[in-house]
Amino acid sequence: MSKLIGFVLLTGAILLILFIGKTAPGGPIANRPSETTVPRANVKLNSGQSPVSAGGRGAAGTVISDSSQSEAQKAYIGSASFFGYPQEYSRITLYSRLKEGEAVDITGWKIKSNKNEIIIPQAVEIYNPDGSAQASDIILKPGNYVELYSLTSPVNRNLRLNKCVGYLEEIYNFQPIYLSRNCPAFSGLEIRQFSGQCQSYLLSLSACKTPDVNFYNNLPGTDEGNACRAFLQTIGYGNCFRGHRQDADFLSNNWIVWLETQTLNLDPRHDYLRLYDRKGNLVSEYNY
Repeated sequence: MSKLIGFVLLTGAILLILFIGKTAPGGPIANRPSETTVPRANVKLNSGQSPVSAGGRGAAGTVISDSSQSEAQKAYIGSASFFGYPQEYSRITLYSRLKEGEAVDITGWKIKSNKNEIIIPQAVEIYNPDGSAQASDIILKPGNYVELYSLTSPVNRNLRLNKCVGYLEEIYNFQPIYLSRNCPAFSGLEIRQFSGQCQSYLLSLSACKTPDVNFYNNLPGTDEGNACRAFLQTIGYGNCFRGHRQDADFLSNNWIVWLETQTLNLDPRHDYLRLYDRKGNLVSEYNY
């Protein structure tokens, strides 16, 4: 009998302790967060693809979302590739993640790979025909993106592309990069007063193509020939720039940066890239 009474008292004591623990402020001790616990960064994985080059290696990569500590979350590494043909070079593409009216200055930001690091330089936003435009910080707006190449610029500048820039391909060797060849075309109304020979030649010109010197020189020295010759002289980057500079869609969303002497030779097989803002905050990660 005494054993039974003792058992009942012990059981009651245990139940009382458990009841107090559940009703105490903050709940059970085991469920309370430690004051020294460091919250984990909010990291989310998104699948991404990096382009595959002919004769080179591109790889499926993983875009890791921006750290919550960064001022940005406004730009991210979208792809990274190593190319082996026609020469070895690397390319990294950064994309903006911005709302309407937002902008972010990425000049001075740093990209680190497993072996190297580079600083994002300035670029020329509006490339004047005389090449005198000064470089300034790369300020991304919604829809903008930047391609960084471990190559040397043929114009000694980094550029924001525009609707006339395809004409520069006729003057400079941009390969292995291919600029957009989507230059404005002249209309039939502009050329209808010229001779049939002149009109046929003009209509045969592909976009961003400058006239052939031989055709120009072989035109007759008549009024018709001179009129055609005068129009041919207007075809090229300079006149395209002057005629379309004020167009709302003159500037492209695409910036191109040649890293020149900065070293960014990505590993052909696998690499791990980190993007940091000027304060040293981790903005974006990408691995392939």
